[in-house]
Amino acid sequence: MGTAALALCSAGIAQAQDATEKAPEPVADATVPEAQAGGAADQGAIVVTGSRIKNTIYTSTSPVTVIDTARAAESGRVTAAEILQSTPIAASAGQVNNTYTGYLVGGGAGINTVSLRGLGDQRSLVLLNGRRLPPSGVGGSVGPVDLSVIPATIVQRYEVLKDGASSVYGSDAVAGVINAITRSNVEGLDLSALGTITHGGGAGAYSLNGAWGRSFSQGRVSIAADYYNQGRLTMAQRANFACPEHRYYKPDGSRADLIDPVTNSYKCYLNTSAEGSVYAYYPIEATGVPRLFDVYAIRPGAVNQNVSGFAPVGGLAQLSYADSRQLRQTVFSPMQRGSVFVQGEYRPEWIDVELYTELLYSKRKSEQVGFSVFRPFYARKSTINPLRDAIVPGLEQYGEVGLIARPQVLYELTSEQDIDVYRGVLGGRGSLFGWSYDAYASHSLSKGRYSSDAIYNDRVAYGTGTNQSDFSPLAGGVCGTGAPAGCVPLDLFSRDVLEDGKFTQQMRDYYFTRDEGRTSYSQTIAEFSATGDLFKLPHGPLSAAVGATVRHDAIDDRPGTLSTDHNIWGRATAGRTKGDDTVFEVYGEFDAPLIRNVPLIEDLKLNVSGRFSHYQSVGSAGTYKVGLNWAVNNTIRLRGTYGTSFRAPTLYEQYLNDQRGFLEQADVDPCVGFDQTDSSGNFLLTNDLIRQNCAAAGLPAAFVGGLNRVTIQMNGGGDQLKAERSTASTVGLALTPPRSGLQIAVDYWRIEITDQISNVGAGAVNACYNADDFPTSGYCSLFQRDPVDFGVQTIDTRFVNIPTERSSGIDFTGDYEHEFNSGTLSANLLASYILEHKIQPFAGNEVQEYVGMLGYPRLVGNFNTRFHRRNWLVAYTLNFTGASSNIGRYGETGQLNGGYANGATYEASVDAFVTHDLFFSYSAKTWQVLFGVRNLTGQKAPIVGEGISYSRLGNYPWSSQYSDGYVGRRYMMRVSKVF
Repeated sequence: MGTAALALCSAGIAQAQDATEKAPEPVADATVPEAQAGGAADQGAIVVTGSRIKNTIYTSTSPVTVIDTARAAESGRVTAAEILQSTPIAASAGQVNNTYTGYLVGGGAGINTVSLRGLGDQRSLVLLNGRRLPPSGVGGSVGPVDLSVIPATIVQRYEVLKDGASSVYGSDAVAGVINAITRSNVEGLDLSALGTITHGGGAGAYSLNGAWGRSFSQGRVSIAADYYNQGRLTMAQRANFACPEHRYYKPDGSRADLIDPVTNSYKCYLNTSAEGSVYAYYPIEATGVPRLFDVYAIRPGAVNQNVSGFAPVGGLAQLSYADSRQLRQTVFSPMQRGSVFVQGEYRPEWIDVELYTELLYSKRKSEQVGFSVFRPFYARKSTINPLRDAIVPGLEQYGEVGLIARPQVLYELTSEQDIDVYRGVLGGRGSLFGWSYDAYASHSLSKGRYSSDAIYNDRVAYGTGTNQSDFSPLAGGVCGTGAPAGCVPLDLFSRDVLEDGKFTQQMRDYYFTRDEGRTSYSQTIAEFSATGDLFKLPHGPLSAAVGATVRHDAIDDRPGTLSTDHNIWGRATAGRTKGDDTVFEVYGEFDAPLIRNVPLIEDLKLNVSGRFSHYQSVGSAGTYKVGLNWAVNNTIRLRGTYGTSFRAPTLYEQYLNDQRGFLEQADVDPCVGFDQTDSSGNFLLTNDLIRQNCAAAGLPAAFVGGLNRVTIQMNGGGDQLKAERSTASTVGLALTPPRSGLQIAVDYWRIEITDQISNVGAGAVNACYNADDFPTSGYCSLFQRDPVDFGVQTIDTRFVNIPTERSSGIDFTGDYEHEFNSGTLSANLLASYILEHKIQPFAGNEVQEYVGMLGYPRLVGNFNTRFHRRNWLVAYTLNFTGASSNIGRYGETGQLNGGYANGATYEASVDAFVTHDLFFSYSAKTWQVLFGVRNLTGQKAPIVGEGISYSRLGNYPWSSQYSDGYVGRRYMMRVSKVF
């Protein structure tokens, strides 16, 4: 009991399974007893991830973690994404999951990927039974593996290699390797059903699963099928999403937020634009530079500057208000997923070869509901511009009347994805001359369809009678000459449209449509490998593994016609992305026993591996890895590795074509209002460096930004890209005292990538003006300003090679198991302490440290303990995410020095986030019931205030470590039956 109490103070994820359970038959080359899950299990258990030569978990040269899916379910995690993204090796940085509504991510919306060590999902290799899984998704950036493809029903465990392994597995194995191993010992029929509901409603899920298998004299066959339905979570279903607030605090600790006069509560900011209002600009002819004049709101009976029905509200005043329509926005995207997986083995009598096959079909349908602001321009003399006769005080000398109008209308934007993935593997294995060999061929095909709401860009010009690029009137006026048939004036100035988004049916039919694209990605692999002993050494045989492989990948993304024609108003568009690449590789690995059974050296082994790769795209490269494994005695083991890795550019990094997105000037340009002060003379922009650099750039006083949206331009790097190079090293200590039930491993790791392939993104403008080496910083060459209004026109985010990224840390793994008279107690700890995560974006630029920032906690971990007595089992899991802070990063001070909340502070730091899971199960001879609670105490994610250097989701920091806090308490039950 003392051991259990001490263990409850730790953090880690469940991985051990009761050692008395039956071990499965071997799966291909990789075998681990079902009892083995990183816990105190049979020392004869073997794993192969990280080596082509078999070894054990705590005695392997490279650090490996094994996650048993049955144990993971005892913490409420059943999907591949939930299991893998919550492990410490992944949880030290944010992961792409279902919260990415309205954002462009690799593989398209709705995808769930895994990024080990925070180094990117394209640097984490995902295998199924030791063979590559194909990329899948939609859009031109298909590259990572969608974890939804993994057939969760039949996966027995996940083996996670925690260092680089390109010499063993090839490109992409930079940060590590995940190998999903399926059950091969299914006999009869297994059926199960699972349901999850949440305490606050929304985000419920259910699944139906089945597996059937049969062994016969010459082989075996098994079939598994599953269906999973993830319900949506909307902003309306959680208070901290429904009402994002500034969260400012006065020195005495009281709130400093504005009070909304409608609700008499703190003001909600569901959208940063003043939807429901009209921006008015000086006529460009009068001043030469368009300037914001005022913001108008509909007020019945108002008459100001000859604008009937509209009242001015004061310059840059923001009129954001709680618009109930936005509460339909999805925080968690709904998803339906189904898969069928078939595997079989057959040993013909007439030949000493075992034939095997794997067939996989997976389908995903997902949807996101978001909102955007429709804000076209109306020329001064457009006949439907209510500001056309407005008189501008102080500009009468020009003899001009009328203002350029820009209404702000909120509208719903939905997106859908429908993806089918097909994969087939056919191979044979056997023995020849004392060596084991394996040869296989596989072919995979992902076919995706995607669609989203769109507004015809060309029709907007005719419907407003305005050229949207320079705000000049069209010669033919509203719906004049050249307008597509059926033109309807785009009158957005009624209350129904402007404030409530209730477009007339005629306007909807003419301006709104759906844009649909299709994506295909294929991958074909042929590989041969052999393992055996070369010759005897004084202390044992020299073991070897050799092989050769060839792989061909091809992508063809065909966006909808509106996208390729760039005819969508204010939304991302794209050209066709098409390309392919072929690689041929040979590799070898050798395991040599150097010394055995001498004082202080019970066993000393040297492991060496190497690979030669030739890519059609980037040419040839070699990688290697050296490992030393020293067993001091049967309790203490020291191990270390050093190796190089190589990653060729993915197809989308090479061939991505003409991707264009749009952002508002205020969302991109830190110089907007850089010289403005409050009534006390305090600068509203508190970052002195940015303010000085904006002034040095020659931007005009009272700069308010350009009128047009900023175009974000992205393309592949083509033949200008070089392959990434990296080095990885580990040093570890493993303690396995015999008959103690205790096993401990501590491993230091370090990974450094050079010539890293990256795209900087829209943050390039802020990074330029926040750079000490302005204006020579590489960021400053990535965007252009308009010579007239000085607004940012375009930002180039093409893929380029950047100098370096480096990450290092310490992993802790511990397992304990003991059988008492009353039952069996087991415990498991996994934790990662990150020492550094540094990126240098351009040569000569300052190296940026990410560790400790929001989304990059320094310490993460999971701890699980379980007690098993007869038919009953109780399992408790603690999940830990360390404290983090953005204070001192990118101008974040936590202090406001201007504006209505002058002198107030806001939270840019969070305390440690801890959740608890408690589950019970009862197992009879042929059936089992598992039930329990995930996030037992209903812990909410930590609150952060509105800052400048991090993203929020509602009032929470936006990072996957806090997903359980977004949802709250979940109740889960699973019923299983064996026939």
